Amino acid sequence: MLRIIALASVASLTFATAAVAQPLPTPDFIKAAAQTDDFERTEGRLAEKMSASAQVRSFGEEMVSAHTKTTAALKAAIAKAGLAPPAPPLLSAEQQQDLATLKTLHGAAFDKAYVEQQIQAHQTALGVMQAYASSGDNSIIRKAASDTVPIVQNHLAMAQRCISPAERRDAERPSRRARP
Repeated sequence: MLRIIALASVASLTFATAAVAQPLPTPDFIKAAAQTDDFERTEGRLAEKMSASAQVRSFGEEMVSAHTKTTAALKAAIAKAGLAPPAPPLLSAEQQQDLATLKTLHGAAFDKAYVEQQIQAHQTALGVMQAYASSGDNSIIRKAASDTVPIVQNHLAMAQRCISPAERRDAERPSRRARP
């Protein structure tokens, strides 16, 4: 009985993972990639001005520079593939809310929220890039996605390094339940 439950769990996990790993159609992928680049540049500019940490300001500068380059690479791939250039990206409602939240914060609170948002944004972007790079339907755009994967992986690692050692310990420590 336990073996059946274990196999069912593995099967459902595999199915869920496969469902998440499906690439977006090319126009949706292009929109998502442009949107995330715009979001990361916009937040990076904000971090350059509002961060209390030199490390976080430097990370913000890197986001502006690197995501300007990934946008240029995507635009070049779109042209090479003979696709119509997309409309300028609009931030999603969640991205707009994240940005609005950041604008209300200062100092360490800003840094913590910014880094957390960037970790989440890069995790999401990485999944989208990897899925399209592995099986997207346009070979030229797939190559652009593949070329972007290591950049996003590096940014995710950089963002994770921006977490303070105390916050890292707290995140790794199991939560303690209040005792009655």
